[in-house]
Amino acid sequence: MLSRRIACFAVIIGTVRAPAVLAQVGATEANDTIALEVLRPVERTLAGGASHAYRVHLVAGQYVHAVVQQRGVDVVVEVYSPSGAKLLEVDSPNGIEGPEPVDFEAQSAGEFGLVIRALEPNAASGRYEVLVTAVLSPAQRVAEVASMRARRDSVLQWLRETGVRLATVEAGHGFEDMAPIESMVGSARLVALGEATHGTREFFQLKHRMLEFLVSELGFTVFGIEATMPEGFDVNRYVLTGEGDPARALAGLYFWTWDTEEVLAMIRWMREWNANPAHVRRVKFYGFDMQSAPRAAHVVLDYLSRTDAAEAARAKAALAQVANPFTDEGLAALPPGLRQALLDSARALVARFDERRSAYVRRTGEESWAVARQHARIIVQNLSMRLAPDSAFVVRDRSMAENVEWILAHEGPEARMVIWAHNGHVADDAAGPIVWMGRHLRRALGSNMVVFGFAFGRGGFQAMQMPFPSRRGLQAFVVPALPDSTLDGTLVATGMPVAAFDLRALPRDGAVAAWFGAPRGTRSIGAGFADALAPNFVAPQITPQRYDALLWVDSTTRARPNATGPLPPMELRPAAVNLDFEEVGDGGAPAGWLVNDARLATFGYTIAVTSDGPASGARCVEVRGEPRPRYGETYGGLTQLLDATPYRGHRVRLRAMARANVRGTGNEGRLWMQVSRPLVSFTQPPDPRESRQVTAIAWRPYEIVVVVPPTATTLTFGFALVGEGRAWVDNVSVEVLP
Repeated sequence: MLSRRIACFAVIIGTVRAPAVLAQVGATEANDTIALEVLRPVERTLAGGASHAYRVHLVAGQYVHAVVQQRGVDVVVEVYSPSGAKLLEVDSPNGIEGPEPVDFEAQSAGEFGLVIRALEPNAASGRYEVLVTAVLSPAQRVAEVASMRARRDSVLQWLRETGVRLATVEAGHGFEDMAPIESMVGSARLVALGEATHGTREFFQLKHRMLEFLVSELGFTVFGIEATMPEGFDVNRYVLTGEGDPARALAGLYFWTWDTEEVLAMIRWMREWNANPAHVRRVKFYGFDMQSAPRAAHVVLDYLSRTDAAEAARAKAALAQVANPFTDEGLAALPPGLRQALLDSARALVARFDERRSAYVRRTGEESWAVARQHARIIVQNLSMRLAPDSAFVVRDRSMAENVEWILAHEGPEARMVIWAHNGHVADDAAGPIVWMGRHLRRALGSNMVVFGFAFGRGGFQAMQMPFPSRRGLQAFVVPALPDSTLDGTLVATGMPVAAFDLRALPRDGAVAAWFGAPRGTRSIGAGFADALAPNFVAPQITPQRYDALLWVDSTTRARPNATGPLPPMELRPAAVNLDFEEVGDGGAPAGWLVNDARLATFGYTIAVTSDGPASGARCVEVRGEPRPRYGETYGGLTQLLDATPYRGHRVRLRAMARANVRGTGNEGRLWMQVSRPLVSFTQPPDPRESRQVTAIAWRPYEIVVVVPPTATTLTFGFALVGEGRAWVDNVSVEVLP
């Protein structure tokens, strides 16, 4: 029996009674002492900027099991030794709901401190429950470890006996080893493939191989990925017809996560499959995300211009800011009333599609109407997400599920679909306030969906350096194996390099069922990572409640970015440089400015220093945009990033000579400047960006004046060309005004 002695953690009521370390970390003082006994929870309210401290007296060798259950607030839990050394910091990726497990051993006797604080300084108040589940004596800990080892041995035996050993992660090696996966899929219409990171080569390759198997052997005909739907049609055009450039179409999805050699190889395979006349059933490519709206706006406006001139004129005025990729970036900084009005206009547009369906279908056919209406829905989804950043995940996952359902309905009752997204999105997870995509789809499809989670043992992957924003950009990371008690560590111990496990075949009772029925740590890494925060990316989960099956890769490497991958890191400068563009850098670009020629070329832009008619001196810079159609919806630009420290408390003026040769709606030059404040919340709206429109063909001066607050961190400024045409900039200056 577990000991219930050493009653306890007590809430600190002041630095006189508190261990010194708790006073040092600034724990919030309370008016009452709350004794927390083993198995007796305490629930409290916690707001951003606040922290609560607890203490416990332990003797050497004792082991503590505790858990902090988050209920509307994302907390960080820290454990301190009697000497004040930090022993542990826990912050799993559970967000504002879910457990933060805290386990530690007392290496010496004395008072240990536990501090619970809100992750985000300005977070709204929420509640948490702290519970000490056990305090074990040394002998009890030894017995617990022995019992855990026996259970784990049973688990290892089950995994080795039932796991499907896969010969390779690479496509093109036949399907003899994959045959047992057919029974895992059964007659399901939808197979969801997750991933434990957004940057693992072997995950991407194994997904390609799974797609090859499902298409070749089981008759699947549709593929969807966690990427913007409107631009996904460009990839589909290549896959179906061979028209276009697959590398540029892939880059046009905007997601650096997928702009890799592995995903491009899969897209090329899809084209090869469709080009083979022996394959009667062709496979299609879709995006099902909704994080970009400009292309959707262009598709809707183009459709209406051919079917309903009056509605096209109204929609053009209503969607002008959304259709422009430069102004669209600033929507989140608009006052709530203006954002709501824009959302209302988008909803009215969808209603008009429904009201006039018969007339529209007579003019364009059912297929064109359905696709155009879906693009209008994408705009509503996108604006809904940005209107309420606090619930962005809720809106996004619901919208992605809606879009997957639309694809299945659009492709017909015989269609079978494979989708690709992160583990967190595909999981059938009912816990917490956020209903993830996988849960929405389970409600809609039931047993007609099979979810494959992914896990790995150790090795490499790529991710953006945290904390955000980081100027280091995309980095390669390598992580070691996790402890034996975790899911990932246990799978390493199976000795299976690549495998598939049917979690629905788990026994209903006994040691194996109990082991899988308890939360086990597994890595969950999205777009960002930092070595210093590595423990925070190990999330406890009850895996069989999230996935039907698990795909496992023991050792991994980084996904290989294409040349059109993410922008390079931006250099933070103490002062602006090369403002007259007399210095020429690599490839003819202006030295000292952030310009990525490879990526901009993908989107139809080139930027180079030219001696053709500068405003003064020998050179200026020219930005050139190709005529439509192009891949993606963005703008060509050049940027500098300045440390705001010397400008704090001052008015700062950005001036430049500029001109543009552009014609047509939405084509323009933009001189812009942005003052950024510290990032204290991932849901805070972006800082407003001041800009001046440039459309005149002759050189003219333009200027922007901003007030730099004492808390500012950076000043960013630059020039952008939106759409097709040419624009020139010269004689830029950044100066402090009296």
